Amino acid sequence: MRLFNSVLAVGLAGVVCLAGPVRRASAAAQASTAAVQVDDSTLKARVVASIKTNASLAARKVDVDVDHGVVTLKGVVATASEKTRAARLAAVKGVTAVHNEIAVDASVATSTVDKAVDATKRAGEKTADVTVDAAKKTGGKTKDVAATTGKKTKAAVSASGEVISDSWITTKIKTRFFDETLLKDSDIDVVTTDRVVTLKGTVTTAAGRARAASIAAGTEGVTRVVNHLAAVKAR
Repeated sequence: MRLFNSVLAVGLAGVVCLAGPVRRASAAAQASTAAVQVDDSTLKARVVASIKTNASLAARKVDVDVDHGVVTLKGVVATASEKTRAARLAAVKGVTAVHNEIAVDASVATSTVDKAVDATKRAGEKTADVTVDAAKKTGGKTKDVAATTGKKTKAAVSASGEVISDSWITTKIKTRFFDETLLKDSDIDVVTTDRVVTLKGTVTTAAGRARAASIAAGTEGVTRVVNHLAAVKAR
């Protein structure tokens, strides 16, 4: 009898010892299950993204609702295969079940094509309108610039208010030559054509030759100077 009691006591102790790890393992499994659960808003975002990345379903109206991990799909698609595909794509990680209440209507495909055609047509018309408007604006700006340029050319005047012409430039240069010491005893011919000044004749020094060209180039309205002056020592 004593032996039986001893064996029974040992057996009970073993059961108690085993119960502890079993309870711990069960608690760990429950914690693990809770850890992988995903909230409904996150699941909905995943399902919507999964469906919208599909080329054919992206153009369809599919509503997604998630309640405690259960997904409900509503809306309209063009074919039964699209309906099946939507359900398959909705079964993302974390979803426990999918209720597919999507309706099938073949006319949806035609409607989608018509909308695409209309959108393309509107885009083309808009582009054409923009191009025409841009051409009109460019033409208007070109015309305005040409008119402004013409007015500036016509109304070109000196700082003193005098009209700058070829004859005016020639007279201005000769006047400045007359007062220049380096050009004393020089014989210079000034010819201005379209604001290009050509200098011919003689000066007494190389410095005088350079000075004459400098004076001509610094005169209002002059665009270029052609210097044919020769430096000849005075007798």
